Amino acid sequence: MIDAVRPDLRGTALWDRVERHFLELHGPGFGRAGEPTDPAIDHTGTVLACTVVVRSDLQSAPRQQVLVVDGDGERVLSLPDASVRAPRFAPNSEGLAVVVDAAPKLPQPALVHGDEITLLPALAGTTEQVWWSPDGAALMALVADPGADAAGAQGSGRTGRGDAPDWLPVVMAETPVGGWRRLWWLRIGDAQWQQLSPEGLTCWEAAWAGPDHVVAVASDRPEEAAWFSARLVEISVADSAVRTLSEHGDLCVGLPVASVDGRLVASVAATCSDRTVVAGDVTIVDRQSGERREIDLRGVDVTWQAFRASGELVVAGQRGLDTVIGTFDPATDTFVERWSSTELTCGQRYPELAVSAGGIALVVEGYRHPPELARLDLEGPKLVTSLRHAGHDAVLADAGHVEALTWPSVDGTTIEGLVVVPDGPGPHPTITYIHGGPVWAWRSRWSMGYAYTLLFARAGYAVFHPNPRGSSGRGDAFRAAVLGDLGGAEVDDVITGNDALIDAGIADPDRLGVFGGSHGGFMAAWIIAATDRFRASVPYCPVTEWSFMRYTTNDMAAQDHLLAGRPGRDPLGAVDRITTPTLVVTGSRDLITPASQGLAFHRALAERGVPTGYVEYPLEGHGVRSFPGQIDFTARVLGWFQHHLAASHLPPG
Repeated sequence: MIDAVRPDLRGTALWDRVERHFLELHGPGFGRAGEPTDPAIDHTGTVLACTVVVRSDLQSAPRQQVLVVDGDGERVLSLPDASVRAPRFAPNSEGLAVVVDAAPKLPQPALVHGDEITLLPALAGTTEQVWWSPDGAALMALVADPGADAAGAQGSGRTGRGDAPDWLPVVMAETPVGGWRRLWWLRIGDAQWQQLSPEGLTCWEAAWAGPDHVVAVASDRPEEAAWFSARLVEISVADSAVRTLSEHGDLCVGLPVASVDGRLVASVAATCSDRTVVAGDVTIVDRQSGERREIDLRGVDVTWQAFRASGELVVAGQRGLDTVIGTFDPATDTFVERWSSTELTCGQRYPELAVSAGGIALVVEGYRHPPELARLDLEGPKLVTSLRHAGHDAVLADAGHVEALTWPSVDGTTIEGLVVVPDGPGPHPTITYIHGGPVWAWRSRWSMGYAYTLLFARAGYAVFHPNPRGSSGRGDAFRAAVLGDLGGAEVDDVITGNDALIDAGIADPDRLGVFGGSHGGFMAAWIIAATDRFRASVPYCPVTEWSFMRYTTNDMAAQDHLLAGRPGRDPLGAVDRITTPTLVVTGSRDLITPASQGLAFHRALAERGVPTGYVEYPLEGHGVRSFPGQIDFTARVLGWFQHHLAASHLPPG
């Protein structure tokens, strides 16, 4: 038995090597603020804030705190036995709102006065987002029912159920129910929240449109699948009356924002595969005249936007492999590109920022650039505070570098990607890491967004990150090219990318592996039926049989949208063509690609004598996100590739 499929890896040399990597990376940061996300900037542009993580070890869950930076230095906002996150400055005062998460209580909004955090009146559910009104006199909160479904991009599973006992079952009636999401508002100083959205309406995202209305992405049903047919609406604060502003047919709508006076509303329409993962074209609607227009942003797929008090629209997004930040003036139809970079980016799932009348804040990062809080000026991001420590420098000493790559696919379409090249001469054993979605895209993030990528590079592997058809950053036609063709042309895009790596002397053709989660897991399971060139595969959270998947996933609308009425290509139905050793990984709490998909694939491979293993994490959902599970997951993946690809050297230790 190889280590990767031992029931318990603790105490093995493989576990020790991987644990040492994570200790080397995180150990010097234990007890101090790190991993900044979710930036905020006050109306003067002189005070910035962000959410930070404080780890004490690699066993317990980290705590979140809010770091505030001003002219007097830095201070941390925290509470005992609770996480504090998501800072939001009032638009015209010193007010600061945060979200407090103190288990077993559900996350609740709070206000900050100096260093004191005061909980606001309790809301019956999980507070997911908080927004200040344009005049700073009120707050709006998006609240999910206890136990509501989380998006796949958020890890799937269910939100907290508060004080409900663990034994309480999950109950469904005739149709799946994911839990309602409602909007509430509170005038500062009042003793009670008021429900803003009417019953029978689920609100997924929202923004104030002046002091008297809000705009929201909304559905008439609560389940996760309903997001795919959501529409853009306005809701009256006075009487909760709802008026539809726009519907987008086959496209999804997201990222609603409004000008300070509430007259102009901007939203993004796009081909999507996951809630919370939206990148596309901006449409502006005039609420008074009803005029609607799409704006030209020079090929940028917008992933974040906000109006400033001046009336200009600030956008962030992706164009090819570049992160782009710019401003659009609705009065003159003028777009000005403020900053773009291939080497650096901002935001987690997609590029994102924070803006106010006083400036723009962002968390800037790159493959060899740990995340840092910055302010955007005319020359680009200017460092405000660095959370870099000795652990970052230690792992970067032998973590290689990232290179951009373009190549022609079989039909001549130009495809892009990034490859992490390890130190030392090539060709290298190479792991192709296929992203999920399929509508998403790789950027040059710190560690490419996953700490195990650093480890793979340190172990001597090149790690290839292709953006095949279906990826964002190339316009809607490129995103939509995958609809009805899952596992079709995108397989050609990945295979020809490997050819380009071999021709460049980076990849060893005899030591190729494939790895991916969610849609990337489907691809890692399907591509080995299309070719035998990969010597090992690790699909995690995969789809392996589409027809049964439709009745077990919590988001059948996503599947229907992606398949576009055509039969899906099933890895499970193609096992007779597979000889590649395959390690399948799932999470017991995964609602979007249930563990049964991976288990069936593993058993079918085993029945046919294909070398295979199956790993199911009982506390994880869509991906392995917590410690010590990440150590175990990384060790098994590395061990699988190490056994079948025989990398040139092992990680330190």
